[in-house]
Amino acid sequence: MVNSILSTKALSDSQQELVLNAGLSITHYDILKTELIPFHLDNDFTHVIITSKNAVPALLKHKILQQHVSCVGEKTAQILREYNINPLIIARDARELAKKLIVSYPKEKYLYLCSVHRRDELPALFQKENLPYKELFVYRSIPIFKSFDRTFASVCFYSPRGVIAFAKANPKVKSFKAICIGNTTALEARNYYDTIVIATKQTVENTLITAIKSVRNVKK
Repeated sequence: MVNSILSTKALSDSQQELVLNAGLSITHYDILKTELIPFHLDNDFTHVIITSKNAVPALLKHKILQQHVSCVGEKTAQILREYNINPLIIARDARELAKKLIVSYPKEKYLYLCSVHRRDELPALFQKENLPYKELFVYRSIPIFKSFDRTFASVCFYSPRGVIAFAKANPKVKSFKAICIGNTTALEARNYYDTIVIATKQTVENTLITAIKSVRNVKK
């Protein structure tokens, strides 16, 4: 439908109202279910990296993890600040974060709290520079394969894994604009869809606003 948006993340009431007040319809659900993984921690690190808010619960379990932290996304940074953790560096995506850390903190020993499905961009850059680096898997994302028998003007994606899950469940649904929260998600979306739009800020709200503007441009 020309006036409909699908969000692959469940939305709050205020986020839904953002779309409804624009005169558009909204369908939303969580395409990924996050499951925490038990982990053993050693002390051989000086700097912690997280690229998703899903890693925050693991971070909060151990004080030693909270002293020197850098992250991807302003939303994740905001959550950290709520627990009095001030990120040293905030970046738009994992590749940008790795580059900034390599330049700003080349002598640190890094610990990456990540998903078992983490992407390769950040590890590859650290390995290329031969920086001390370890990974600790602290969560996994389980896809929810939900199919739709209707069309949407725009579909909002918030992670590469979400893109893959939606594409597998809806192989024939392609005539929409893929609205992506960031560059990494957009990179995955380009494997499946022709029209990609990237939000200007890495927040759910800005992704929705980008989708609204995209639909309005189509309707004109």
